[in-house]
Amino acid sequence: MNMKDYSHQNLQKTSFRNEDLTNARFTDSDLRGADFTGANLTGTDLTHVKTGITPANSVWLFLAALVISLFSGYIAMLAGHTVQLMLASSEKYVRIAGIITLVMNAIFIGYAFWKGGGNAIKNLILPAIFIALAIGIVFRLSGLGTGLAMLYMALSILLLGIMFIVGTIARAAAGTLSSTILFVIVALGGGMFGKSLGGGIGTVIMAISCALISKKALKGDKRFEGLQKVARYITTKFGTSFRNARLSGANFSQSKIRNADFSNADVSLVNWGDSKKTNCITSESVQTLKA
Repeated sequence: MNMKDYSHQNLQKTSFRNEDLTNARFTDSDLRGADFTGANLTGTDLTHVKTGITPANSVWLFLAALVISLFSGYIAMLAGHTVQLMLASSEKYVRIAGIITLVMNAIFIGYAFWKGGGNAIKNLILPAIFIALAIGIVFRLSGLGTGLAMLYMALSILLLGIMFIVGTIARAAAGTLSSTILFVIVALGGGMFGKSLGGGIGTVIMAISCALISKKALKGDKRFEGLQKVARYITTKFGTSFRNARLSGANFSQSKIRNADFSNADVSLVNWGDSKKTNCITSESVQTLKA
């Protein structure tokens, strides 16, 4: 039986599902978007290959991430504008609520870095919104005040939470791309757009914060599981699939391994050599494979 040779070929989006590729050669081939699910790649030569998302899909993913980022910038502008209205209010309690909201924004950013975005939303944003609304209702019904200050606070905090969720998702999606420049464009695009609409410097700070948090998630930080799921979905949908494949003894030396799904694959005795591995899925998480 002749050894299969797929060397020096453009095999983007090619399906090799469940094929017997024992000792096959893929040297210097482009495997972006290829599907090796369930294939037998025992002893296969995969030196100097490229895996990941195809250029066409990368363009669409970049555009989608940019649009989402711009939307988050718009939400950030609304949040910033709400706080500015509070600080400029003629009502004392509304101004105090504005100051408290600014402090909470700073605490939120720090807590999100420390405990993860999901925990920050659950333990800070949601309780703060509930408490502000409850106090506002009590003030309104009891005649102690209009409740307007608490309503503004709840609205500002809600917008902050929405902006954070949308912004970090956009930047996590952009982070799966092979270009750092594209990630920076998406990361800062939303903030600059929000600032241009009158959101102030705070929108840029939040954009940078979202970008840094997204990068931490893509490096496999367990505190950012939600963002890792976003990256995992993109990799599974558009990247190179080695799910359930047998890769024992395969050689990936000098390869660029990006956005590859190795879920439930047999990677025993694989020679990773000096390959570069980024945003790959192993078992249940997105992480960089160890050589």
